[in-house]
Amino acid sequence: MQNINDKNKSETSSNVVSDSSLAYKRMKSIATGLFIIMTAIYVISKFVEIKFHWVSYIRAFSEAAMVGALADWFAVTALFRHPMGIPIPHTAIIPNSKDRIGEGLGSFISRNFLQPEQVKKRLEPIDLAQYFANWVLEPNRARQIANGIASTIPRIMALLKDGPIYNWLESTITDKLRNLDVASLLADAIGILTSNNRHRPIVDLIIFHADLAINNYEPEFREKVSNNTNWLPKLFSVDDTAADSLLASIRETLREAAHDPNHKLRNAIDDAIKHFQQNLRSDPNLRDNLKNWIIDFSEHPVVTNYIKGIWADLKRDMSLPDAVRHENIVNALENSLSDVANSLLKDNELRLSINARFKQWAVELSAAQGENVGKMVADTIKSWDATTTVNQIENAVGRDLQYIRINGTVIGGIVGLFIHIISQIIFKHLG
Repeated sequence: MQNINDKNKSETSSNVVSDSSLAYKRMKSIATGLFIIMTAIYVISKFVEIKFHWVSYIRAFSEAAMVGALADWFAVTALFRHPMGIPIPHTAIIPNSKDRIGEGLGSFISRNFLQPEQVKKRLEPIDLAQYFANWVLEPNRARQIANGIASTIPRIMALLKDGPIYNWLESTITDKLRNLDVASLLADAIGILTSNNRHRPIVDLIIFHADLAINNYEPEFREKVSNNTNWLPKLFSVDDTAADSLLASIRETLREAAHDPNHKLRNAIDDAIKHFQQNLRSDPNLRDNLKNWIIDFSEHPVVTNYIKGIWADLKRDMSLPDAVRHENIVNALENSLSDVANSLLKDNELRLSINARFKQWAVELSAAQGENVGKMVADTIKSWDATTTVNQIENAVGRDLQYIRINGTVIGGIVGLFIHIISQIIFKHLG
């Protein structure tokens, strides 16, 4: 089922890319088709103008349109690749200049957006404190912030020595593990898991992986069917037919079970889980095996070392207050945040002071890290694959660039016609 969801997401993503690519190809076909039409008109008019002088105007238009179309095709193509694969100098500009473009873009961002003077100038008219106050006073916002702060308040535990606690943890946890009734605990866990059909996602996963296993091991399965079939049925490909039918039946059963919550296969899996749960409570061999496994597990060096390392995590977790204290802190912080926000809205002097401090921090941050941000942008672009980058850019803007070719064809034709008319007038007077 997860595989189906991932497939749908992938199809949606590829549809977006495909739409952009199709639009680009459509406009490219129109521009190329217009050039072909102009070529055909030129060829036809070249023959016809011998009999009809006025056709020379059409020939001049189409001839110049061809030149304009070819020139603009070359210009557009040269941005992304070598025209017709010929390594003409100053073509394939984007892939050849990708690193330089990245450096230029990073420098542009750093120079125009993250320079301290620019940051200061842009922040000057903004009332950051008022924005903050209005944001805090939005419904439930103060409580959300208070919860976040309260969850990070550490408790002071520096006076506790780690060594004795490590030893106590190791001995205590090891003893607890040895005396733990794992079988009953596991049986109770299965009972909780299966109540109210909470285990259905696990059954879905089992069915999904069963279907996946059928696909992965299909060749081996077919080979076993073939090995267990006599030579005469093989002669008529009965083994392949039998394997096809059996695989199809299994897959159909799995598909039905995936969509039917009351399917027999699901009931069989539920019965197996219940049987295992009963054995955990009543089968002495299974219970003894589990107990011995836990004892071996607790004595393993990896586990004892892990237990010693638990204290660091425990120390961090214990820094969080209990539920009642947490709630009290949250309430106090929420009220304080609301009071601060209201004070900022009412006290102009306080708001101006806060604004000055925030803006100073922003300017200092831009001075310290602005150049690094630009370098990060440049390094990111440099790490991109040139072919992929060109394809993405071409799909994104190529459709609009095809209008250049179309415009070049039309404008070239108009200019050529205009030149031809002027030439006719001039040479007619000279003649």
